Formats: sequence, C-alpha cells, structure tokens
Amino acid sequence: MIFFDIDGTLIDHKRAEYLGVSGFYSKYKEHFDIDKNLFYEEWCKISDTHFQKFLHGEVTFSQQRIDRIKDVFSLSGKSISDEEAGEKFKAYVSLYENNLLPYDDVAPCLEMIKQHRIGIISNGDYKQQMMKLRKISNDNLFEVVITAGEVGVAKPNVDIFKIACERANVDIKDCIYVGDDIESDMISCTRAGMMGVWINRTKESREFMGFKTIKDLRELKSALEKR
Repeated sequence: MIFFDIDGTLIDHKRAEYLGVSGFYSKYKEHFDIDKNLFYEEWCKISDTHFQKFLHGEVTFSQQRIDRIKDVFSLSGKSISDEEAGEKFKAYVSLYENNLLPYDDVAPCLEMIKQHRIGIISNGDYKQQMMKLRKISNDNLFEVVITAGEVGVAKPNVDIFKIACERANVDIKDCIYVGDDIESDMISCTRAGMMGVWINRTKESREFMGFKTIKDLRELKSALEKR
C-alpha cells in the first residue's frame, strides 16, 4: 500500500499560504508597520510555533489559530481578544483555502499507480485535510486517511504510521510512504519499517541513504518498479 503526505507533497501549501498571507496583509496593513515580505516571514515563524503546540497536544486546532493571529497583531503592539482573533483568522483561511491547488504531477501519478491501494498520513486537522483532498478529487481515492488531529499522534512519532497500517490491515514492511520532509516524513517512516520515497520538489542537491528520491511524482511508478 502507498501512503502519501499532503502538504508539500500533493497540495501546494506554501503557495496558498503566501497568497493567503498577502491578502490578509492587504486587508489589515494599516495595523502593521513592516513591509509585506517581512510580515510573511514573521507570520511563518509564528504559525510554525503554534502549529507545533497543536501537534504536541498543548492546544486545540482552533486555539492555535487564535493564538497565531493574536501574536501577529502583537508585532505592532496591538492586543486583540480571542473572539476578534478568531474572526480575523476567517479572512485568512478563506484566502488560503481558495488558493489551494494540487501540484501538476499529482493526477498523472495517481493514474499511473491506480492498481495500488493508496492512503494518507498527515500532520493536521482531519476536517481541513479532507477539504484539501477534495481539491484533488471528489471521489474517495484514498482508502485510509490518518491525521494527527484525529489520532492524537503526529509525525515524526512512528506510532502514526503503525496506526495507519492497522487501519488498512496491512503489514508495515509492505508499505511505501511518499513525503517531502526529510525528518518528519522520511526518517520517521523508515524507522517505522516503511519504504520511504522523498519527493524533492525544491531540487535540493543533497543525497540521503535509506530511501528513494524523486523530483516529480510522475517518477514514482518507475521508482517502485526498481525497488
């Protein structure tokens, strides 16, 4: 069985994030005394900090959204309530979700491997990740969808891979995991006992042992045939 990561692997999260943040900045720029590029850098740092808290079970998915916006406005010394932060986040998430698109190589890849069972293992909120999968297809292509928000365990913890295999009723050593992050995807899936396939979308020159590397998902079928 082939499991996929979502963000950075199937869905272009960073593009949607940048466009969403740019739109948010334009809407509220009178509150900020920094330019858009620096605002985006700070946004990403703040988002990463609070999303990690969610992954570690310290806050709910909804609360980390609120905390992110409160920290963003604190960049200019402005304090806002949880309720106001929640409302403002809706402006960002609408822009973000409207700009979510699958990478061009996703549909051809899924067509080439349609004889395989496929699933998802993702760090994120189940409802939001399902929304992203509908950007790929309205059909139920993915037999098993496992998210950290649902099962309470996040990559790089190997238990999330074990849970996915139990749900799919497959032996973990017979599974492949395709992801874009070296630590949370590749190192953790191989530690769990899966074969890892790194989608190197940024065309990094680094070489790694222990898993396969592809630069386009259309290379996946060929990579699996050579294993």
